[in-house]
Amino acid sequence: MSEGDPEVLAAFAEEAAERLEALEAGLLELERAPGAPQDERLNAVFRDAHSIKAGANLLHLKKIETVAHVLENVLDSLRKGQLAPRGDVVQALLDGVDLLRDLLATPSAPDPASLPERLAALQALLGRTPETP
Repeated sequence: MSEGDPEVLAAFAEEAAERLEALEAGLLELERAPGAPQDERLNAVFRDAHSIKAGANLLHLKKIETVAHVLENVLDSLRKGQLAPRGDVVQALLDGVDLLRDLLATPSAPDPASLPERLAALQALLGRTPETP
């Protein structure tokens, strides 16, 4: 993570962990009931990803911000009906949640070797070239 007030960083990490739990639970529910109305659930998980992205941006945590932004973009495509909540889509999103957990758990560690590949898997859902943090 960025250099800064340790209390602020700890508060962000705690809130982000809670939002990741909610995001994961929402995605798992989406996967369990793909035919059910999903507007509220998709809006809720989108807000969770957006909040993590915004907090990371304020704290200059570029890797976390980048991953959360890609998650947010995929979730927005789902909300708009541009992408279907297929199993592979949900699995890629869940992997993105795990990636954010890894980045939050070891903030001073070097980038995971799998970071570019995992980001590319998410961005491929959007038909985009991977961004690098």
